[in-house]
Amino acid sequence: MDYESFLADVQERGRFRSREESVFVTAAVLRAVAEVLPVAHVESLATSVPQELMVYLRGAHEEPDPYFDSNLFLGWVLATVDVTGGRDKTEGGLDLFVAYSTDEAIDRCRYVFSTLKSALDDRQSELISIHLPDSIQQIYADS
Repeated sequence: MDYESFLADVQERGRFRSREESVFVTAAVLRAVAEVLPVAHVESLATSVPQELMVYLRGAHEEPDPYFDSNLFLGWVLATVDVTGGRDKTEGGLDLFVAYSTDEAIDRCRYVFSTLKSALDDRQSELISIHLPDSIQQIYADS
């Protein structure tokens, strides 16, 4: 899958209004993944993940941060809400004043994870899954 196709898929799954919003969401999720993924596993993804997205994963550390839990993971994803606004579920548009929501962060993870998993083989997908915090593993598995 190429970069533009990846972003288009995330945009379609999330029903984001712009490509830019898809870039922000994808970057936030992949940066959070990089915090828990050992650097040794990152290069094994390079054959399947577009090079433009590998830059986010290449921020991985030699050893994953043992304190990077599910709440912190979702917090990094929620940081994109500051930039892009949140979904106004009553009108279907963007409402910059909507309360931050864990549900929104989980949904954003699902959109990126679904697209990512479609680009990876089973072995690559498992390498990511085993390093995710417990509740994030479940979100990944359900995506």
